Amino acid sequence: MFKTILLAYDGSDHAKNALKVAAGLAKTYDAALSLVHTPELDTPPIVIGSFVAPLDTPPSKDQIVKAGQAIVDQAKAEATALGVEITNVHLGGIAPAEVILNAAKKDGSDLIVLGRRGLGTLRSLALGSVSQSVTHGAKCACLTVL
Repeated sequence: MFKTILLAYDGSDHAKNALKVAAGLAKTYDAALSLVHTPELDTPPIVIGSFVAPLDTPPSKDQIVKAGQAIVDQAKAEATALGVEITNVHLGGIAPAEVILNAAKKDGSDLIVLGRRGLGTLRSLALGSVSQSVTHGAKCACLTVL
């Protein structure tokens, strides 16, 4: 039924649950499992007295790559523990839904598995969630996991 499964993974609890589901499906259908991750660094707020503001210093490219690789390594280790190998990794830019959809197209994925809620910022409240955008724009089946 499924030959190529794409897992969108950000390290959140929902993404970890999605990994378990994707690994189970990959084993059941003997499907290839790919991973897509869009690295994001937390920007801690600065507190001065009663004033709170986000830190506006953007992370360096090296910091982003390092943070992304740590999440990918975590996912690979969890997949291995579940008896599945992640065969392909996509690291994306600043638009997670677009990166996921492009990775699915590139891999010819039959299924995208992702968590319903991730580590996204407050902007998702105004702009909509990544899972909603992926489900709306996907050309293959999507499975969102709690």
